[in-house]
Amino acid sequence: MTVHIQDSPARAYREAGEAHDVQAIKATFADGVVFHSPLSYRARFDGRRQVGELFEAVFDVLSDLRYQSDIGDGNVRMLTATAQVGRQELNEVAQLVLDDDGLIRELTMWIRPLPALTALMAALGPRIARGKGTPGLPLLVSAASKPLAAMTNFGDRTLVPLLT
Repeated sequence: MTVHIQDSPARAYREAGEAHDVQAIKATFADGVVFHSPLSYRARFDGRRQVGELFEAVFDVLSDLRYQSDIGDGNVRMLTATAQVGRQELNEVAQLVLDDDGLIRELTMWIRPLPALTALMAALGPRIARGKGTPGLPLLVSAASKPLAAMTNFGDRTLVPLLT
């Protein structure tokens, strides 16, 4: 079944995401789309090309992406989803702000739990760094993010049960 963006932009985005179809997801973006990262307030991606490259990296590390909810009205939609990053299950909320043509002009994501967020950071960071063309940057990003992912995973598995 083909979903036309004009009929349901959020549905077209969801179906493209579940299919890991980068070209289809890019077609849901306005030229000046802005993506606000769940990893850092400072991490922002601008334009269809940058956001599309980000989603290429995301689709390389996420599996079993499934959307459960699509709520909102007018030009704002909130989507909930689950996915896997390695052995970690993650929950995602995405806010899509649509322009007058029904294309996504702003996309903000939130991800939980913390071990899944840090696992995503450890998996995505080096991939994104490779695209910057700075020698050594992927190694530096990996060295900084992998210990954080290991610590949050250890804390979640070992310490949280002692506290609950």
